[in-house]
Amino acid sequence: MAPGAAEAVAESCSHHPVGYPSLAAMLAGELLDIAILATPIPLHAEMIEQTFAAGISVLVEKPPVVTIQDLDRLVEVQRGRDVLCQVGFQTARAPLTDALGELARSGALGEIELVAMIGRWQRSDAYYARTGWAGRLTHQGRYVLDGTLTNPFAHGLMNALMVAGRAAGRAAGDTAVPATVRAELYRCRDIEGDDTASVRITTTDGHTIIAATTLCAEEQTDPRIVVRGTSATATAWYTTGMLTIDPPTITDMLADGPGDLPALRGPVDRSHLLVDLAEVVGGRHREILCPLRMCRGFVLALSGIFESAGRPRPVSPPAVTARFEEGARWVALDGVDALVERCARDGLLFSEAGADWAVPTREFPLAHYTHFDLFS
Repeated sequence: MAPGAAEAVAESCSHHPVGYPSLAAMLAGELLDIAILATPIPLHAEMIEQTFAAGISVLVEKPPVVTIQDLDRLVEVQRGRDVLCQVGFQTARAPLTDALGELARSGALGEIELVAMIGRWQRSDAYYARTGWAGRLTHQGRYVLDGTLTNPFAHGLMNALMVAGRAAGRAAGDTAVPATVRAELYRCRDIEGDDTASVRITTTDGHTIIAATTLCAEEQTDPRIVVRGTSATATAWYTTGMLTIDPPTITDMLADGPGDLPALRGPVDRSHLLVDLAEVVGGRHREILCPLRMCRGFVLALSGIFESAGRPRPVSPPAVTARFEEGARWVALDGVDALVERCARDGLLFSEAGADWAVPTREFPLAHYTHFDLFS
């Protein structure tokens, strides 16, 4: 929660906020239409299920869950109940992502060769000290799988799946379905999860998604989705809302061309997910923007990532540079910025790009995959 958010919410309430010792106590003690679960990752599955059982719709932070069996179980529990679950992937249905998907689908970029997700952020050691589950694979007997694509760059992975799905002609709101995953997970710190990763996903529609991410960047940049076609390349910075097309002449074609080419400005923005959920619960819209079922491809990809890579591998200390600023320790992986950019551009994993600390992994098939059981 943002600093001061609780106080701001309290001041806007018509009555004094009430605290409860547990979610179960709150559900029993209040007449609710919607519950908001901004809770730790390992608690999401059981809290969503509790909320469903109480007949209450829910907005849950991303990722909704981290194992495919939890996702499938919750979708089944939801079936037949008049409850909704909106997942906090706020950019997955934002106008920018929809526009990028329409560009990929329309043929304006040519035949789609690659969808790439690029993430270069910096995090200090304090990021992993902020809570007991940060950087962990499991916590108190529950899966966390806290890594770059599970948590900080989860939006990027989800957006890439959305765009790849649209490129294949799937309906707006349907992600691509991962068919195989090959992943390399690394850690530059003494943590369990990864802080640097490269992943190749092939989809059931035949598209390729590459994700190259790090929290040990030499220079931090805004994350982006790149769609490379045979005629042009489109890039969307999903945290800032900027979209570019190379060569720029394609942009002129889209502005002046026939009506079946996608507009660069997306549809009406309903990406404020709580408002969207409230409007659907209140009968003003028929469907929410990011339902639980829409996240199956994302959770399936997470399962495949860890099945392929196993436990994240430590990076050799000589490849890592540490610095101290204002009492915080930061680490940078030498050369990782150029490596991430190259992998995203050429569709490579770190080991294929020649990183001397990287180790090849196996490709993991996901057909008929329904149960994740590692690190337990």
